[in-house]
Amino acid sequence: MTAPVNRLWQQITTLLQEHAPATSRAIRPAGPAEEIRGLERVVGLSLPADLVDWWSLTDGVDDRHDQRAGTLVPNRFIPLSPTRAREEYQRLSESTATDPTCCGPDQTHQNQAGDDGSPFCSALVPISTDGTGAALCVDLRSGDDHGMIMIMAPGDGFSATHWGSVTDMLTEIAERLDAYAHGAELPYGEQHPTVTTEGMLHWP
Repeated sequence: MTAPVNRLWQQITTLLQEHAPATSRAIRPAGPAEEIRGLERVVGLSLPADLVDWWSLTDGVDDRHDQRAGTLVPNRFIPLSPTRAREEYQRLSESTATDPTCCGPDQTHQNQAGDDGSPFCSALVPISTDGTGAALCVDLRSGDDHGMIMIMAPGDGFSATHWGSVTDMLTEIAERLDAYAHGAELPYGEQHPTVTTEGMLHWP
């Protein structure tokens, strides 16, 4: 396990326990490692090490039934377990056409990681959902941006976020939660999350 993911997740969960206890309680401990391997078999590509590390620490949140979770990932996303990621990937693969300018047979791709497209690329694996059809995905295509977080929404296709990796995403969450906890200003006009009276975290 890479140290950064372990350290970042520890920081995030500690801050949530103190400042957003309802969201903290909704996060599940790690599930069976076989679920991660099963997802890789379905996709036909290896997952980035930092995503595997993250899933070795947590099984995400029950995005279908747990209404106490809030939104752990900016701006409105709930982290998926490997099992739910596989279900969402299979649903997309079966119901959504792949990008004709990118996707070829046997997980070959003409475009590089981080390239925009539409409507779906078979090298994108959902890792978080907002419950309305939009998802954050890890881009498994080759290239300098391999492992980048992409956003995909029905009718809008997929495009790059500012997170180059799962580690980048967790780093921002940890930094912004820490700033919230200490009342510190954030750079670039970013806003603090809010916490409801029930203890649920939400991002603006």
